[in-house]
Amino acid sequence: MPYVEEIPAARSIRPLPASVTGFVGACDAGPVDTPVVVTSAGEYHAIFGPTLDPGRPLGHAVDLFFVNGGTRLTVVRAVSPAPDHLVPGAGGGVHSLADSGVTVLAVPGLTADHHLQVSTTLALCAAWRAVFVLDLPPSPFDDGAGAAARQTGPHRERAAAYHPWLVTGGVAVPPSGAVAGVIARTDAERGIWKAPAGVAVYGLDGFTEALDDVANEALLQAGVNALREFPGRGRLVWGARTLAGADSAEPARRYLPMRRLTDHVLGSLAAGLEFVVFEPNEAPLWLLVKQLVESFLNELWRAGAFPGDRPQDAYGARCGLGETMTHADLQDGKLVVEIYLATMRPAEFDVHRLTFQTQG
Repeated sequence: MPYVEEIPAARSIRPLPASVTGFVGACDAGPVDTPVVVTSAGEYHAIFGPTLDPGRPLGHAVDLFFVNGGTRLTVVRAVSPAPDHLVPGAGGGVHSLADSGVTVLAVPGLTADHHLQVSTTLALCAAWRAVFVLDLPPSPFDDGAGAAARQTGPHRERAAAYHPWLVTGGVAVPPSGAVAGVIARTDAERGIWKAPAGVAVYGLDGFTEALDDVANEALLQAGVNALREFPGRGRLVWGARTLAGADSAEPARRYLPMRRLTDHVLGSLAAGLEFVVFEPNEAPLWLLVKQLVESFLNELWRAGAFPGDRPQDAYGARCGLGETMTHADLQDGKLVVEIYLATMRPAEFDVHRLTFQTQG
């Protein structure tokens, strides 16, 4: 059962920034392969150039990000819009964001049919505990596009794909920039555990394709989220699944907000518990770790991140010999903590493990 106790400030776990957005793309000016933080579209254009080129959609994506509620964006300029420049084999392009703390990534115009680059990007997202807002090809959705979306490698629970493309200023542009802005707006207004779905998309003239319920169902079967227009309701993001959503029952793999909440929890705990590597791996430390984890999770529960009227129905933690560690683990200096998260329904827990290498 969770037991919440006040922990001295020196030993509390602070949440990492949960909503940090990064874009990679080609543009006219600015430093290459260098992360630059901008807080407005005007600041972006002053640094990277004013051109809005359909062949290099980064500028449109940045504009739509801020129009849709984004407030801070890390931008990396690639030397060309070619996929192997956006996502090189090693170094540069998307790799340049490695130390930026990005949790939401977009590479506007890199579409799901570029399997190698998409797979590489998703592997990086797995290492960074980030998600990738993925564009599909601009053509009408069909079985081929669905197959391309599914062939994104073993980390497709980190990709959220959207269709169709957007029309703004008479130009068709990929949706990832606008959707990333919607995600940032939802994070700020409601929390990262809330689905960015049923939410308005601004700054558009329309979509390149009008979707009905039949088309929407075809997208769902491929794990792709629809962008739709409804009379009286406007243009909306109509889904919050990952690309694993069509074939996984695990909430942290199937739904974008659950994936992001889980990443936020595990990333914050991993950073906040780093001190254990210098402590004796003994019972007092195990108790402290358990208390720290439960105190952190209790704050999230109080904010509405987890369902359940009682803490014990929302989260839990274990750390100890015979619970999470064996004598062999102790001999190897391993400290293992198990974290229980009810992300969808009370008392239905996903179990996660964090392992630390201590000095004794």
